[in-house]
Amino acid sequence: MAENRERAQPEPLSGEDLGFWWGDQPRQRTTMAMLLLLDRRPHTGRLRAAVMRAVEAVPRLRQRVVDAPFDLARPRWEDDPTFDIDFHVRRYAVSHDDGAPQHATSTDLFHSLGPIYERPFDRSRPLWEIIELDGPGEGSALFFRLHHGVADGVGGNAILAALTDAEADAAPAPIDVPDQPGPWEEADLADRVVDALGRRVREDLERGRALGRVAWTAATQPSSWRTAAQVLGGIVTDLGAQTNSPMHDFGRSRHLTGFDLPFEPLRKARTMMGGQMIDLMLTAVADAVGRWHRAHGYDDVNEAMTLVPINLRPPEELGLGAGTGNRATGVMVRLPLDEEDPITRFKEIHARMAERKAQPLVDHLPSVAELLAVLPRPLFRYLSHASSQAVNLIVTNVPGIMQRRYVAGARITAGYPFAPLAPRCPVSVALYGYDQRLYVGIDADGTAMPDLREFREMLRASFEGMIEATRGD
Repeated sequence: MAENRERAQPEPLSGEDLGFWWGDQPRQRTTMAMLLLLDRRPHTGRLRAAVMRAVEAVPRLRQRVVDAPFDLARPRWEDDPTFDIDFHVRRYAVSHDDGAPQHATSTDLFHSLGPIYERPFDRSRPLWEIIELDGPGEGSALFFRLHHGVADGVGGNAILAALTDAEADAAPAPIDVPDQPGPWEEADLADRVVDALGRRVREDLERGRALGRVAWTAATQPSSWRTAAQVLGGIVTDLGAQTNSPMHDFGRSRHLTGFDLPFEPLRKARTMMGGQMIDLMLTAVADAVGRWHRAHGYDDVNEAMTLVPINLRPPEELGLGAGTGNRATGVMVRLPLDEEDPITRFKEIHARMAERKAQPLVDHLPSVAELLAVLPRPLFRYLSHASSQAVNLIVTNVPGIMQRRYVAGARITAGYPFAPLAPRCPVSVALYGYDQRLYVGIDADGTAMPDLREFREMLRASFEGMIEATRGD
């Protein structure tokens, strides 16, 4: 790429991005990922060109997070002068698990990716990597890992847009030799402290103006006090929520798996029952989680506290038109585990989700994130850890891309998403629509759920049961 490329201006992390940056620690990795299966091995030169094209189109991929000395100011996104494409794009070989010479299977692939998914990023470099792997069968795969501070699931589609093509024979980007990694750059500590103090003054002035606006609103709009009380009450209620689910054991092992279903029957089922697609998906998850508890002798567990991220982007910024960064909030909803009838279960979950979405807390969580950003990092991390204590699992539905895509001449045949876990929250279920199919990626802690394959089949059966229950109506 051009040697004289202008560097992007440093930009402070938003409150939501900062939550993932400061919250990331050995017991709470904030990593998300996508496993793309390909019908063939991509051309090495074209893949390299496609990745460089994505880097040039999405500046955040060339940036690293730089902390201010002594946390005097917010961390900033800054261009990495040592950026090296070879550090971020690698190729691994995956063998069959019994040592036989045949090609690796999808099971081998999922098994090999668990430890890769769990390992921490080098926090002095841009927070992503793409790993090419053999298999399954004659095909190939790309495993794209991304720190959640860079983007949310919807924002990841912007990177997918720059990395892929709508046609297999699309003209490849110029295969230029990328810039050679530059020298390490770091100002003297005294200069960095002075710069951080100047930024802190500007940040405090902006916070002061924001508090002034809040005070003016409180003085002129008495109803704002009621809203503030509702938001505070919602936070206290969520943090104090408890269930008797045993899904709280937590270790270091991450197990990944996934499956896919045709999207159209699910769309028809959702249309027949009304509600949103996330309601349908939560209905299937509730059934599978209930089956898992009963299979392990926990017949008295009738609810599971679930965190459901909610996208805040307008429709025109979804899909391939999304941008990086985090623009989402979340609701905590209790999933009923003991209701066997799928239609009744759907109606109950739809009502609970509607009630949670209507609460003022949903609209004000981004503002709460900005307020928390002023706390000392240790206190912020403590609150981040404490907030996960009430959650049993995470279920996230990422608006996908229903058109077929290609990367470096290879057709993408599948796309499995994976979302992070948190202490006391040992299971996440991520859903992604691609090429008229729904792909389900499951990330589970091996201590809490060593029988992940059995849970996967329970979840698949639950989705199929939802379709069958609505087929005759």
